[in-house]
Amino acid sequence: MEHVASRFDAATTDFEVMQDGAIKLYNGIEHPSKISSALLRRAWKLRGLRPWGMTWKVILQSGLEVIRMFNLIRAEFFKLHKNRSFWTLLVALAVVSLAYPLLYYFDHRSSGEPQFTGAQFLSTFIASNVYAIKFGVAVLAGFFICNEYAAGIMKTIASSGNTRGRLFAAKLIGFAVGSMVVSLVFPIVSTVEVTLLSGFGHLPAESSEFFIPRVLGLTLLYTAAYAAIGAMFAVILTDSGKTIGVSIIFFLMIDIVLAGIGSKVEFFRKLYDDSIFKLVGDISKPSIDSGDWPELLLVPLLTIALCAMLGIFVFRRKDIK
Repeated sequence: MEHVASRFDAATTDFEVMQDGAIKLYNGIEHPSKISSALLRRAWKLRGLRPWGMTWKVILQSGLEVIRMFNLIRAEFFKLHKNRSFWTLLVALAVVSLAYPLLYYFDHRSSGEPQFTGAQFLSTFIASNVYAIKFGVAVLAGFFICNEYAAGIMKTIASSGNTRGRLFAAKLIGFAVGSMVVSLVFPIVSTVEVTLLSGFGHLPAESSEFFIPRVLGLTLLYTAAYAAIGAMFAVILTDSGKTIGVSIIFFLMIDIVLAGIGSKVEFFRKLYDDSIFKLVGDISKPSIDSGDWPELLLVPLLTIALCAMLGIFVFRRKDIK
């Protein structure tokens, strides 16, 4: 594509040269013998190209930008696949997801209480998955993003010729996808285990057949929003230990702080009610009113956009050593 773009540039330049020569010839400024006949013939053939030349040039350059971005994202996915911390986190969460239902299973078995079915366990404990999301995002931000600062990889990437905005966007996409995978471990593994032990059962009476896809889809969306916040902390702090510590404290304390201040200040109450930290609890609702959907979808999307812009702003001005 770069070769084709250069051909268009050359052709457009030739036409502009010949157009200038034709004007000089017409005005008597240039003698006909000084103008190459071959160049005249070539300009005549290219006379219809100029109106389309700039359009195609823009299209080709846009295509090249897409290809470069795709290659950066693919590189991030490759690094995520090779990241040991990512796989360690997945295994640890899988073990917890297997152990957690067993505690209830043996407790109910010894007390004679009815066992949870898979559907009951999912609808009851999906809200607890937010802690796995917060912990997973904090740990992955520290080991996936900040480790590249310590290893000098980030400095090499920043000098690769790609813009820092493009580099951060690719890093955010790779990091968000990794966080999304982490967020699905607990609901999927625990639900499958309980289903094997006690059967799947029935979904809540108020819910529809789309309850499970809705729960998983919103989980992925809100995890991406948390990941955008985690990536922003990572480029600000650049140290894995600081990033993990600050992220965990922030994610665990933000609800308490905003709810406490919001009880006294109306602005903060409204801010908390319309934030992902409060709305993430609505994922587990058996049914969601149609009027609540715009807020439920727009708030995490706006959070991703805002944190991505702030992250790019910081990353562009960061001195990478």
